[in-house]
Amino acid sequence: MSHELRTPLTSIVSFSELMRAETRSLTADGSQFLDIIERNAHRLLHLVGDLLLLSRLETGAIPLELTAVSIPQLTEEAARAAAAGAAKRGVTVHFSAEDGPLIQADRTRVAQVLDNLIANAVKFSRSNGLVRVDAIWDDLGGGWRIDVADTGIGIPPEEIGQLFGRFVRASNARTAGLPGTGLGLSIVKAITELHGGRVTVDSTLGSGTTFTVCLPAKTGADPESSR
Repeated sequence: MSHELRTPLTSIVSFSELMRAETRSLTADGSQFLDIIERNAHRLLHLVGDLLLLSRLETGAIPLELTAVSIPQLTEEAARAAAAGAAKRGVTVHFSAEDGPLIQADRTRVAQVLDNLIANAVKFSRSNGLVRVDAIWDDLGGGWRIDVADTGIGIPPEEIGQLFGRFVRASNARTAGLPGTGLGLSIVKAITELHGGRVTVDSTLGSGTTFTVCLPAKTGADPESSR
């Protein structure tokens, strides 16, 4: 179904772009209408892409490309990439990391986990808010712990257990009119568990939320079989 949806949506995007390039007599309103078509088509394409990715992750149809990954470096890159957009919303992103060894992980997928969590933290933060991204090496556990904490609206306690389900969004996020599909955390959970890790959440309504991702030094997967 995702593939079937992607085809007409791609055509809508392509032909709207052709119309913009070929039609020089567009009025201001016509140009605005094309903007709306393109923006919403891209939103739908993103949603379809997330659905397809989640389905593949849950069925193991996307193998992990395991390489030696520096979690501090990857976490810093994700935090820096989000900082500029966060600043426009009046939110500060602070990063810190401990020294620790490389781990076997899929760099692209772990980056996707970090991007999703940091983007969520920024989105749900208030103006003058703070998002902290901390990478901590756990000698005893033999793995990395990554905390993404915000000072935002928090999550109602009775809804925390449902957050990682498909299309689930906290009621206060919906009431506040904050955009989202409810798929990002499902993707975070699927990727983390494919690495043999776990993701947890701790939140206080009205005060903020912390998501914690724990990644073992070894995923237990055979790197050769994951290529």
